[in-house]
Amino acid sequence: MIFNDQLLRILSPCLFILLVGCTNDFEQIYEKTTKKTFQDVVQDTEFVITENNFRITNRLHIGAAIQERGNLEFPKNELILFCNLTLAEGMLEIEPRYINYCPYKISITESDEYITVGTRLLPPKTDNPKMDELAKNINKILRSMVEYAASEDPFILEPN
Repeated sequence: MIFNDQLLRILSPCLFILLVGCTNDFEQIYEKTTKKTFQDVVQDTEFVITENNFRITNRLHIGAAIQERGNLEFPKNELILFCNLTLAEGMLEIEPRYINYCPYKISITESDEYITVGTRLLPPKTDNPKMDELAKNINKILRSMVEYAASEDPFILEPN
């Protein structure tokens, strides 16, 4: 019993450090849910993307592709990729490797009870204060897009 207590006292701080070191204070995925139809969410997402001066560059019909492979019960899932050349240029000027955060994307996922709209946010803290400021602005836009796409209120769109 003494051995177990000593082992626990030694391992507890190590496990704590390991767990804290592996957690991410910044939630990279930003999601909202809605009771709107899947198609309405797709249309509202397309609208809000273009309304914010982004260009849709691709669509991945993941749910439909899986259904076509034979899993007919698989829920609808759409991934819309988009970019803004002015923001991409800014990233490239700050640090070329940051272009790996482009294109941005919004996912739309169907479940039995609701539709989930989500996006991956940029890290708010890097080794470059200019990138941190750009990420803060882009994350604000991405959050507002998700909120609009999930909202039942068509008047929440905030101009940038």
